[in-house]
Amino acid sequence: MPRTLPALLLLLSPGLWADDLAHLLPASATRQILAQLQHNPQPRFAVVDYARRSSEPRLLLFDRRSQQLLASYRVAHGQGSDTDHDGYAEHFADDDNSHASSLGTFRTGATYLSQAPGHGLSLRLLGLSASNRNAERRAIVLHGNFYMEEDFIRRHGVAGRSHGCLVLANDDRDQVIAALPSGSLIFAIDSRRATQDYLEPFAR
Repeated sequence: MPRTLPALLLLLSPGLWADDLAHLLPASATRQILAQLQHNPQPRFAVVDYARRSSEPRLLLFDRRSQQLLASYRVAHGQGSDTDHDGYAEHFADDDNSHASSLGTFRTGATYLSQAPGHGLSLRLLGLSASNRNAERRAIVLHGNFYMEEDFIRRHGVAGRSHGCLVLANDDRDQVIAALPSGSLIFAIDSRRATQDYLEPFAR
């Protein structure tokens, strides 16, 4: 896993250069993402593909101009998305107390130090799609916790689950927060689906 942002280019997978986005994601998702990036000036964006198992790197960090893959990280999904705890998210919801992950486009907000045990530095998220519009009310944020650390996953054979938040190992969390300043976009998708219409922004 990458540890410092300046070293990200050294960690690219062989053969992945410019326009990695089109090679790694379905065309239906790529079209939606590129359309929204036209109106976003931030230098980087991220895609979380919940089709992958939570023990695999699935938060993909991209350069906005070239769509080049810069790094990838493990990220948790919600308990309500994986009731049998097999590491695969199968259900998505945006309801209070669902403890599920939501699909859709998020915009990053302010960072803060969470008082919740183990969370530490955290990043607020605003849901821009109809499928995640309650993210602020549900306190869906990006933070760290022990159950995404390498030693935990090795011991248990599966990553932990959140209450719907994007949770990373602590070092990874710090890198992602540094890479995605306020106003950056995170696209939470399920590439198993035939269409990705849930990414469309809703009128506020």
